[in-house]
Amino acid sequence: MPRGQFTPFTEEQELQIKTEYLDKPVKRLARELGTGNGRIMRFLKKNDLEIPKELIEQRKKDSQLKKGRVPYTKGLKQCEFMTAEAIERTKKTRFKKGNIPHNTKKDGAIAIRKDKNGYSYKRIRISLNNWKTLHRVIWEEANGPIPDDHIIIFIDQNSMNVQLSNLCIRSKVEHVLRNSPIDFPEEVIPSMVLMNQLKSKLKEIEDAA
Repeated sequence: MPRGQFTPFTEEQELQIKTEYLDKPVKRLARELGTGNGRIMRFLKKNDLEIPKELIEQRKKDSQLKKGRVPYTKGLKQCEFMTAEAIERTKKTRFKKGNIPHNTKKDGAIAIRKDKNGYSYKRIRISLNNWKTLHRVIWEEANGPIPDDHIIIFIDQNSMNVQLSNLCIRSKVEHVLRNSPIDFPEEVIPSMVLMNQLKSKLKEIEDAA
């Protein structure tokens, strides 16, 4: 329909709406009549025709995908459920091999992500599909690789503050001891860490013997 022109419903269309609006969803009626959802709704309101809230909610539930629902196109070739013209139209919007979405971040981009425990950290894109936590990258650039049994912590406990002066390396054992429900005296923790390292080394020797 050209912009600015209005074609009223025919008597047959009005009759169809009045007799079927409770049996068919508005979208389906609009599709069958070749018009928009809003126009159907305005017609109903003008004629004091109201769709009960219970029916609206039921239609919403019916339209939701159910667990275990099998798509009607499963096992079918595209040509078996689409016309040749429709298939041709889809070619314009298909993803091309090697195509990169316009909103893809560039190398060096910073994003805030949550880990599996719900803690938020700044991450930096190294390359496509390769992101690393920013505080670890900053630490390694200044001090070299982080040993496997060590972590980087935030001195002020603010994970958004990734300045090098706010970062501290700590062994996993020491981190556990410092966060233990048992309030160990500060001066004994280094000794406990050394004892744990000694036990681990002895176990390695025993296993290798």
